[in-house]
Amino acid sequence: MNIFKNSFLSNAIAFATATILAVGSVSQVQAKGAANAKSIAADEDIRIVKVDDSNFEKEILHSKTPVILEFSSTSCPPCLVMIPTLIGIAKNYRDIKVASVGIDEPNIEKIKNTLPIQAFPTFFLIKDGQIVNRLVGVVKEEQLLQALDYTPSANTAKPQPAKKPAKKTGKDRNLVCKVNGQFHGLKNLVTISFVFGDTEIKNVDIVTDVFVPPEMSDKREEMMAHIRASGKGEVTPTMAGFQMHIDNDCRFMKAMDMKRTSTYGEIRAGLELQGFKCE
Repeated sequence: MNIFKNSFLSNAIAFATATILAVGSVSQVQAKGAANAKSIAADEDIRIVKVDDSNFEKEILHSKTPVILEFSSTSCPPCLVMIPTLIGIAKNYRDIKVASVGIDEPNIEKIKNTLPIQAFPTFFLIKDGQIVNRLVGVVKEEQLLQALDYTPSANTAKPQPAKKPAKKTGKDRNLVCKVNGQFHGLKNLVTISFVFGDTEIKNVDIVTDVFVPPEMSDKREEMMAHIRASGKGEVTPTMAGFQMHIDNDCRFMKAMDMKRTSTYGEIRAGLELQGFKCE
C-alpha cells in the first residue's frame, strides 16, 4: 500500500467501506510520566497511545516499533468490543505500539484529510512509516498480529512472571460507565455496563439514548426502522428521541465475539482515559 513518506499531508488514501453501526470510542492512553496520562490503578500496566495532529508524525510516521493504529468513533459498539483485545496486545507485546484516533475528537483535521475513514473501527498496520495492511470491523488478536506480519522479539517471547491470582470471592463486580457523544450528528448518551466474575467478563450491556431535536421528529421513525432492519439490537422510542439497546445475549453481540478476559481495572482504565465516567 502507499506510504506516509514525505509528509503528514501526503496524498489521501481513498477507499470505500461499509458503514458499521457503533456506540463508543476506544481512544485511550496510559504512559508513565506522560503529561496527558492518568494512573487509574497502580497494578494495571496498559499503554495505548492517543494520537492527534500534534503527535501523529512522532508516534506513527517515526515509530521505531510496528504500529497498530485504530480509528474509532463515539458512535461505535464494535469499537467498545475491541477494548479488551487492544488492551491485551498493549500489555503482552511490548515491541508493538498500539495507537488510537478518535474520529470525533478535536485536533485531527490533518489526519482526517490524509486518511478519510468511513467505517469503525478501522485498523492500519504500519511498519517504518508504511502501511502494510488494513482491517475493518471487529477482529481477533491473532488477525491483527498476522496482518502486521508480527514475529515476537526475544524479549517478548520470554515468559513473564505470573501475577498472583486474584482471590476468588464468588461475588460478581459491576461497572457502569457513561459518556456523551454523537450518533449520525445527533447528541446521545452511551451507557455501558459490565458484570465481572472472578475470571472473566460475564455480562455486557450497551444502551444508547439518542436525542432527536423537534425539527427532526418527523425523521425519527425512519431512523428507528433503519436500525431495526440492521439487526443490531433493540430500538424503542423515548420522549426525547429513541433508545438503542445491545445486550449480552443479542445476535449482534454474540457475532462480535468479545474477548472476555480483561479485568475490572483494565476496562475501567481504558474507558475513563477516553472520557467515560465510571462508577
